[in-house]
Amino acid sequence: MAEGVNIFMRFDQVVLAGILLFTSACARKETPLRQYPFRGTIVRLSKDTNLASIRGEKVDGWMEAMTMEYPIENPAEFRSLRKGEKIVATVNVNSEGYWLTNVKERSGD
Repeated sequence: MAEGVNIFMRFDQVVLAGILLFTSACARKETPLRQYPFRGTIVRLSKDTNLASIRGEKVDGWMEAMTMEYPIENPAEFRSLRKGEKIVATVNVNSEGYWLTNVKERSGD
């Protein structure tokens, strides 16, 4: 009987260890929101997804200059964008991803 109790206790410990391992692996480590000034030129707009492909200038502290897709948080701002337009915005970055806010046409360029 003592052997049966030992096996049960070991099984209990293995299950508990598995649960702890699983929950720690699933726990999201959220990073604080970081915001950077952003400048770029609209290359393409995907109206069904509110994504803008933008040839972005270097973002100090985050990314080198490159063309990539950016989600635009505000639908009204997205609708106002035009291909070829030069913009300024705020790029927001956290553990969930990145997106643009405060998107405006860049004047004087």
